[in-house]
Amino acid sequence: MNVDLINIIIKIFFINIFSFITTIKIVNYKNMKCNKYLLIFLVSVILTLLYIVLKPYINVIFIIILSLCIQIFILNNIINKKYLLTIPVLMANAIVYAVFTIAAIIETIPREILKIENSIVNFIIIIIIEIAILLRLFKIKRIKNGFSFLEEKSRNGFLDLITINISSIIILAYGLLSKYHGSELIRHEIITLVTLIVFMILIIQKTLNIFYKQNLLKKTIEEYKKEIEDKDKTINELKEEKFKISKINHEFYNRQRALETKIKEMNTETGEEIYILDRVNNLTKEYSNKLQEAKGLSKLPLTQIPEIDDMFNYMQKECYKNGIEFKLQITGNIYHLINNTIPKNKLETLIGDHIRDAIIAVNSSNNSYKSIVAVLGIKDGTYEFCVSDSGIEFEIETLLKLGQEQITTHKDIGGSGIGFITTFETLKECGGSLIIEEYQPEKSSYTKSITIKFDNKNEYKICSYRANEISKKNKENRIIIEEI
Repeated sequence: MNVDLINIIIKIFFINIFSFITTIKIVNYKNMKCNKYLLIFLVSVILTLLYIVLKPYINVIFIIILSLCIQIFILNNIINKKYLLTIPVLMANAIVYAVFTIAAIIETIPREILKIENSIVNFIIIIIIEIAILLRLFKIKRIKNGFSFLEEKSRNGFLDLITINISSIIILAYGLLSKYHGSELIRHEIITLVTLIVFMILIIQKTLNIFYKQNLLKKTIEEYKKEIEDKDKTINELKEEKFKISKINHEFYNRQRALETKIKEMNTETGEEIYILDRVNNLTKEYSNKLQEAKGLSKLPLTQIPEIDDMFNYMQKECYKNGIEFKLQITGNIYHLINNTIPKNKLETLIGDHIRDAIIAVNSSNNSYKSIVAVLGIKDGTYEFCVSDSGIEFEIETLLKLGQEQITTHKDIGGSGIGFITTFETLKECGGSLIIEEYQPEKSSYTKSITIKFDNKNEYKICSYRANEISKKNKENRIIIEEI
């Protein structure tokens, strides 16, 4: 068999195979089976024979067009996309021809070094280089999962630009150079070909960048729309709350005015004074209750762990009953915490114990600002649970004996001290640390915070504005005491 004919067979067969596979990669089709690969192999053989038979009689450009039509027909039946595969097939062929030319240029290096004169071997080296380039190409992050913009319904003019570019590459490059082989490829029209390839790469890269920027803009706009919808929802909720409060104010306005008039006309008899004071107190209490009902309970953030979320919801209701503001922050994946650090039931117990203690502390305080903030999640790379409250602070004796004895500052109103015994046992098992921070009342809205940090240090630390006073009474080394 003629050597040139063998070269043509190798070239056309592999170009067709590569074009089929590249198209499949471009559209990111993953359901390829053996029968489909076999069909692609047989069609590539047929297209190669067709090229050999028709080349003496028909211009190469027309043979290319015929091959493209057959590829489109076969791939549409194999892949069965909702859109015609004309564009992907054109793109695939352009890429394959461009890479083939680059491989032919690269092949000249080992051919000159090793002095390889056998053209068949040269062509096989070109094919190997082309396989390597195509494999590397489809590992690029932006295109390893195909050209996703081909699925877009609204592609504007970008796709048309790619189509024109690729069609030009296929017709011009191969039409000009198909009659040359091996070393002749380097000597004929190489500047034209390289210019066309560079032009194709730049246009595709520019188009991809514009497409991804357009997608990013679209995503940003959708996020803004969602944010606007959330804000509108919040505004509507606030309007509804304002309307309810207005109704309550309207309901109590006349009753309040009547009381004011009564007070102005009131004589000095003690019995009447007490009666009026009772009415004022009852009216104030009724107004406060109605206002709380109008505001209702705010929706808490979720951990997606039912038991933990139920505990937070329960504690929110307990705070509400006691007239205490309750805030909750969740950060990070709590599943990771309960799967790797602390059992779910023990975390649930910790949350309940320390928020309950905070409620007791706030109720025991004369502070007009009644608030509790709970934070569960990741801070500085470590999981922690923190409860801050505006209640009374610990007695120093209580701080020093926490975890050793069943001791509490609030024994008269339900405090048992068992919660901290349980906490220290849990921290010992989990390798966690307990950190109590105390703040000067005039410098903070909150008097203290209790933090359980899952840091594998198993420490007990007190950070307080009265650190010197606590240190003087501390007789043990188990507590780290720091000035705040």
